[in-house]
Amino acid sequence: MTRAAAALALALRAFAVSPAPPAAVPAVRFLSPGEGDAVLGRTEIALEASPPEGARILKIEIYADDRLIATLLDPPWSHVWDAGDTLKARTLRARAFASDGTTFSHKVTTRAIAGVQRAAVTLVEVYCTVRNAQGRYVTDLRQTEFTVLESNRPQEIAVFSAERKPAHLALVLDTSNSMRQDGRIEVAREAAAGFVEALEPGDTAALIVFDNAPRLLVPRSGDRAGITRAIQALEPAGGTALYDALAAAAELLRPVEGRKAIILLSDGRDESVDGLGPGSLRTFEEARDAVLASEVAVYAVAIGEKLAEEMDVTQRRTLGEILTTLSEGSGGRAYFVKKASQLKPSYRSIGDELRHQYLLGYYPPAEPAGRADGWREIRVKVARPRLKVAARSGYFAR
Repeated sequence: MTRAAAALALALRAFAVSPAPPAAVPAVRFLSPGEGDAVLGRTEIALEASPPEGARILKIEIYADDRLIATLLDPPWSHVWDAGDTLKARTLRARAFASDGTTFSHKVTTRAIAGVQRAAVTLVEVYCTVRNAQGRYVTDLRQTEFTVLESNRPQEIAVFSAERKPAHLALVLDTSNSMRQDGRIEVAREAAAGFVEALEPGDTAALIVFDNAPRLLVPRSGDRAGITRAIQALEPAGGTALYDALAAAAELLRPVEGRKAIILLSDGRDESVDGLGPGSLRTFEEARDAVLASEVAVYAVAIGEKLAEEMDVTQRRTLGEILTTLSEGSGGRAYFVKKASQLKPSYRSIGDELRHQYLLGYYPPAEPAGRADGWREIRVKVARPRLKVAARSGYFAR
């Protein structure tokens, strides 16, 4: 090569444009558990996700052995999953959906260890609200100011949080014939739709309606628009299968981990369409036990002029007593309104309460005291005077 050619080559090399770094490849990846890990009981699934350039992650679905166990809508991309009592091989798959329409996935397989079972010690989670004498929420309590008693025995609090956690809800709406009165169904649709629109990222909800029988209209999801459309299409007809609807909602939420609640709207007692008998196959006691066994809080909104006086079909309890017992025993509240126009404030109050809850977790004693049927009473106390605590009354040991 001549000197001139060599100089030209050096000059061209000096002015050459460096190749652009390769664009980040969109991906979703399991951080934990990893390939070949063993999983047992409550297991934290953690993911990281990289969207395509100029796009964002809309949601990530997590599957265990091809069964959808969680839909995540916002980071951090994590979920607590019950892997079961035995160390068997499981296949976990994450599928990410990006705003540009692309999807991408990752899969890990955990390993099996034969003959190993989980010890029968499960964290008991108690969500509670605390109010002062004026009814305002108290949000600055420390862990040391709480005492949790199981069957009157103090328990060591192992988990404490005052941060708002995602809520998993079942909206249970009465669509019986009596909801035609005074435009109740129109106001109920509007109030329930407003409640759904106010749900926060990470929250999920299902829609169950009941007349002669309960029906699951929308499975549990974060699809607020889909739930709202289903609510707006509701029309009243038939009787009032209240207890069957509560039991169905409790069963739906029973396997769900974390904070969960039934939001019930009803304007009548459990009765058949002709008013001559019960509307449900289940009794009040069976519905109550289903709620307590599922460890779900009930927030009941009841419309009626004389709920404190009107008796149920068995003539044993007033309607007000029934809803108060179901709600307060589960850690929720009952709201009694005389006019449909008062529904919206009641729904807002429920949403407000769900945003002001403490989480207390403890490991129960190896030989807990309690009833023969496995019921364990829970009481939560706070050290500061003149404060009122609302929490579930207990749980059934499994």
